[in-house]
Amino acid sequence: MRNTYVSDRRYVHRLLSKTAVSEEVLIVTSYDYFLQKYDLALLLKRYKEIILIPHSDDDDYLLNHTVRPLLDKFEKIHLVTNPQYDKRNRVIYELVVRKNKSIRITTVYDFCERSLKKVYIPDNVSEINPNLLNIPSFGRRVRYPKKIIDITISIILFLFTFPLWILSYFRIKLQSPGPVFFYQERVGMDNKSFHCIKFRSMGLDAELNGASFSKKNDSRTFSYGSFMRQSRIDELPQLINIFKRDISLIGPRPERQVFTETFDEIIPYYNMRHNIKPGITGYAQVMYSYGAGVYDARHKLMYDLYYIKNWNLFLELKIILLTAVVIFGKKGR
Repeated sequence: MRNTYVSDRRYVHRLLSKTAVSEEVLIVTSYDYFLQKYDLALLLKRYKEIILIPHSDDDDYLLNHTVRPLLDKFEKIHLVTNPQYDKRNRVIYELVVRKNKSIRITTVYDFCERSLKKVYIPDNVSEINPNLLNIPSFGRRVRYPKKIIDITISIILFLFTFPLWILSYFRIKLQSPGPVFFYQERVGMDNKSFHCIKFRSMGLDAELNGASFSKKNDSRTFSYGSFMRQSRIDELPQLINIFKRDISLIGPRPERQVFTETFDEIIPYYNMRHNIKPGITGYAQVMYSYGAGVYDARHKLMYDLYYIKNWNLFLELKIILLTAVVIFGKKGR
């Protein structure tokens, strides 16, 4: 990314790519919402400039002082539209046609899925994404290969990591009195509860003040507990949950009911993630940086619903590979 420019009116965020390509994309929506740094880095490899136009009360000034000058520079315009802003979309289209420029129009719903490999989740609860009107549960065509992958990899992982189970048992006992395993009620497929099993990484008084999201460098963890969380060793007992058919290897992260009830009220389509079994790892976990709260839950949902809607064997294997990169390379977005 070579340059970042914000107009005097602070309406437009402008990004310039390093490579000279022929097309410019206009994002007609709030620029700080569905586009993350990873998305922008990806798009800047394909477009020479990106103009991100947030909602404003002065569209005439905005469009005439930002869109019109671009038409003298570029022959091809890619307009990504949000149907909520029909008036703005029409003005941009008319400006382009008047200049005899080429224009390609894509809705933000299709753009997210095709270009960013995630599903657009509206920021406004009253807005409807037509691409999400019906997402079914996995049928036999998906369940059977997933079951084979789950059982095969889980057995291999259990045998390969069994020495870590023994080591973790004694380290936890030495560093923190109490049970080795931690059982926590989570929400699974069809909103049915199950007990998620993990190695205990925190003290017994970790939630004296009530339920809260865990975070990086959590002060509630003991020494080996912190190491387990960084290396994902604490997740190993969830293999037992796979054998019990509570969860799958790949799927949305299982959350606690106290959080899912809140998310379901304020995040559109959130309940759709419960159409399938949750997973030890998942598309959202390898594509989105660690975070907690409503904002992060909304963005993770974009990846979870893409996974459900567009499942294929290649995507399943890709997530497994990316999970290995995250664990062994200690990487991740």
